[in-house]
Order: sequence, then structure tokens, then C-alpha cells
Amino acid sequence: MTRTVLTRIGLTALLALAAQPLASPATASETGASAVTVNCRSLPGSGSFSNPLRLGVVRGTVVAVGCPPLSSGAGYVSRYFLFSTARTAGRGSVAGARFRLSGNLSAVHPRLASGAVTVLRSTQHGFWTGSSPNFTGRYLPIAGLNPGTYRLGVEKLRSPLSSLSTPYFDIVIALG
Repeated sequence: MTRTVLTRIGLTALLALAAQPLASPATASETGASAVTVNCRSLPGSGSFSNPLRLGVVRGTVVAVGCPPLSSGAGYVSRYFLFSTARTAGRGSVAGARFRLSGNLSAVHPRLASGAVTVLRSTQHGFWTGSSPNFTGRYLPIAGLNPGTYRLGVEKLRSPLSSLSTPYFDIVIALG
């Protein structure tokens, strides 16, 4: 199943993104002709559901680097990002989180909503990059997504309960 999904969304493009080192929290630059990198901490918004961090209109690939870890406890287990697309997402399009698991850290799990309706969930639609136990990302395939405004939520799931935090992570929105 994973191999089929990865092939369908463009394995080469995704592995190239996953192989890039995680940026430090202070990094903000352009990482290539079609990829724009912004510092997660510089985005407008608080990261709450009602005041998400705003990524703006995504026309190619946007990577928000250096997002602070999510931790257990009310108000800290999730963060939200708002973005818009001006065209239908093409083949190989993904939205999700890039990270490096090690030790007792938990993965960052994405979900996508349009308005109040969840469109895609990590547990049902998501796929991993890297290999267990040191995964390097969790993504949602968004090919065919219609133009519009979307809310990408990321969360630290309650289990494993032994983990209190995720690692720093990068948000990746890539339109094929």
C-alpha cells in the first residue's frame, strides 16, 4: 500500500524534500526555483484553530521551517496553518510535516480541513517517509484538491503516552 501511494504522488520529488536537512528555527530563504522557505515563527497568526498561522497562496512548494515541537497538554498538542490554492492540485501534490524521529519523540500527524469539514486525516489517508523507527515525515496526498482555502492541522497523538513531545518540524505544501 505505501509503495503504491508513494509512486502515485511522485516518489522522486517527495524523497528529495524528505532528504533535505531540517532547517534551524532562524532559517528563512528560497530553497530552489519552485520551493519557497519561510520561518515558521515569522508567520502571522497564533497557530490556534481560530487564528491559524498563515502561509498565503501556495503556487508551487512552500516549506515553513523550524516549527516548535508539539507537546502533551491542553492547547499544546496541535497547531493550525491556513493556505490557499489558486489552481487544482496536480499529480504528486502533498501537504504534511517533515521531521526526524529519535528517542522518545512522537510523530507529527497532519489533517486537512475545508471550512469546518475535515477532508483528509493522517490515520486514514496519510503516509510515512523514511523507515521505522526513524521516520522523516508524515504527509497527505492532495492531488485533485480544488482551488480554495484550507486549514492544515498538525497534532501530537496521545500515544505513545511515554512521549511528551514531537521534534521540531517543517510544514511542507507542495503542489504538483
